Amino acid sequence: MKLFPQDSDVVLYETGFEDDILERTSISKQLSELVERIEDPVVLALDDKWGSGKTFFLKRWVAAHTEENKGTATTIYFDAFENDYLTDPLVSIISAVSARLPDKQESTVREWKTVAAKLAKPAFGIALSVATFGAKQHLNEFGDVIADVASGEAKDAVQDLWDVEKDRKEAVHDFRNLLSELTQKSATPIVIVVDELDRCRPDYALTVLEVIKHFFSVPRVHFILGVNGKALENSVKARYGADIDAESYLRKFINVSFSLPRAIGGRNEANVITKYAAKLISDMDLPERVSERCVSLLKCVAKGRDVSLRDVGKVLSKVALLPDVVHEKNYMDGYVDILCALLVTSVVAPRLHTKLVSGDAQTLELREYLVAPKEKTSETIGDDYNSDYDHEVTIWLTALIFCCGAEEIKDVENLPSWSEKLGERFNRFGVRDRKSIAAGIQKDWVELFRI
Repeated sequence: MKLFPQDSDVVLYETGFEDDILERTSISKQLSELVERIEDPVVLALDDKWGSGKTFFLKRWVAAHTEENKGTATTIYFDAFENDYLTDPLVSIISAVSARLPDKQESTVREWKTVAAKLAKPAFGIALSVATFGAKQHLNEFGDVIADVASGEAKDAVQDLWDVEKDRKEAVHDFRNLLSELTQKSATPIVIVVDELDRCRPDYALTVLEVIKHFFSVPRVHFILGVNGKALENSVKARYGADIDAESYLRKFINVSFSLPRAIGGRNEANVITKYAAKLISDMDLPERVSERCVSLLKCVAKGRDVSLRDVGKVLSKVALLPDVVHEKNYMDGYVDILCALLVTSVVAPRLHTKLVSGDAQTLELREYLVAPKEKTSETIGDDYNSDYDHEVTIWLTALIFCCGAEEIKDVENLPSWSEKLGERFNRFGVRDRKSIAAGIQKDWVELFRI
C-alpha cells in the first residue's frame, strides 16, 4: 500500500497523453488548433484552482502538440517558480526559448540575445544574479553578454539619461524584429508555456506579465500561462494595494482564459474525480470498501463545490493511514459511512468537519453540502413515486443527520420512512448514544495519524 499518489514520470517534450484516463486529448487538440490558426500574438491563461492538474496537462501538451496533434509550432515549457530567484525573467525566458530553436537559427538567436542584454532591468542586477547563483556558465554566451553590458553600464553611469532611454527603445524595436525573424525563418509559431506563475513572488509574477506584453508582442508568438486566477489577483493587490481592480488589471495582459473540463464522456458523462480516484485506488493498492465509499461521497459533494484532484489524493492518503482493524474487521455499514464522511469533510469542508464531530451540524447545511434538496430525498410525492429521488445521496444525508445532526432524524421532513430505523445500520438492536459515534471514530481512527 502506498501513502501518497504516485506522479507519472514525464519526459518533457516527449511524454504526451498516451495514458489519457482524464480524457484531456480533446482539449489538447483544440488548444493546438487555436495557437496554429491565430496570427496575432495571444496570451492564454489556463486558469484553474490549485490541484486541478494544470501542470500535468501543460507538461504533456508541449509534447502532444507536435507528436499527437501534428502542430508545427515550437513549444517551450518554462517553470516560472523555479526561476523567480533572478531579478528579471527576461533572461530565463530567452534562454528557455533559444534552447528549443533549431540550430540553423543560431546566428539570429545569438544576435537576439545580444540585443536582449541591453534590456535587462537593470543589466547590472542581472549580472550580479548570474554571478551569485552560478548561472553564467548555464546561460552560456548570454551570461557573457549580460556581464559585458553591465560592465559598460557601470563605466558609462554618467551618460545622459535621455540617450540611455533612446538606446533602450531602439533595443526593444530590434528585439521584436529579431523575434519576428525567428518565426519567419522557420515559418512556424512559437508557443511559450509559463507554468506555476501564481506560486512566484508577487513582483516577479507581475514582471513576467510585463515582459510578455512589452517584449514578446510579435505575430505568431503565443503564451499559455498556468495560473490560479484568484492567487494572481492577490499578487496584483500585494503590489498595488487592496483597492485596485485586480481582475481588470490582469485583462490588460491576458486575452483568453480556459479551464480543464470537470466531466468526461458523452451522454453518460462521469465526473473527472471518479476516474482519477479509481486509478489512485488501484495504484496505491488501497482497501476497496472504505475507498469506494469515500469516492461515492466525493461524487455527491462535487456536484455543489469544486473538488480538486489534489483533494481526492489527500482523502485517499488518509484512507492509507487508517489502522488495519478498520479494513480487517467487518464493521457495519453505518460506521464505515461516518468514517468516510469525516475523512472527506476534513479535506474539502474543514468547518463542517468540526460540526460533524461535535454533533452540531444543521440539516440545511448538510443538504447544501451534499446537494440534497428535499425533492431528491423524498421517495414519493403524494402516492406516486418521485422520479427525482436519489437513493445514494439520501443514504449519506440520513447517516449524517442521525450521527452528527443537531436535529433528531424523526423531526426532519422529506426523508424516506426507512430513515427512522437508521440505527440498525450501526447496531441491529439500535443505538443509544448516536452522537458518540462520530466523536469515537474521529478519536480512535481518524486522529491516530494525520496528514
